[in-house]
Amino acid sequence: MKPNELFNLIKSIRHDEYVTSGDDVQWTVKVDEAEKIIRLIFEESCGNVDWKNNFNFPTKLYKKQESCIRAARGWGNAYKSCNDEIMQKIIFATEIAPDYQIHICGWSYGGAVALLAAEDFHYRTGKKASVYTFGAPKPLWGRKTREYVRSCVNEVKQYSHVNDCVPLMPPFPGYTRLSTDKVGGKRSFFNLFNPWKYHCIYGEESLYEE
Repeated sequence: MKPNELFNLIKSIRHDEYVTSGDDVQWTVKVDEAEKIIRLIFEESCGNVDWKNNFNFPTKLYKKQESCIRAARGWGNAYKSCNDEIMQKIIFATEIAPDYQIHICGWSYGGAVALLAAEDFHYRTGKKASVYTFGAPKPLWGRKTREYVRSCVNEVKQYSHVNDCVPLMPPFPGYTRLSTDKVGGKRSFFNLFNPWKYHCIYGEESLYEE
């Protein structure tokens, strides 16, 4: 599946098809029989609780383990509020179809949570998922955290339009994703103030041909 097709798949899923768990996290599991892929998909911000978590930047020790993961408090707390339920569903799916690939995907807020879910999947199963996100902010903090989470996954593509302001968040040193796969040509300072366009543009095939 091409990147624009994956983004359009994420957008095409109706809000009521997502499961809402814990601290208002929306997610679903989709099985692609044709491509033999199990996708764990996280939705964008949909409510006031999500926006509160979006701006809860201070870092915290995400897990009491040797890796010492540090993540932005809002996204870390949101994922931990429902991680057992999510992992139970995705692990059950992998047991039914053990030869299928695992892809963990998300847009915006969902892209931040997808990174934490990918680490959690590896932590619980020892298996590595691939991660694909669009317009995701930077939920991880520090080089050690980034290197550890990168070791937990297979392929990573985190698409960020150069005029999308969301991937710039949090706007402080130390915050990071696993990768930044830029699309969209030249950046314009003024375009950063139009997220209604550039945060929703990832479904255009031409972006990925530049």
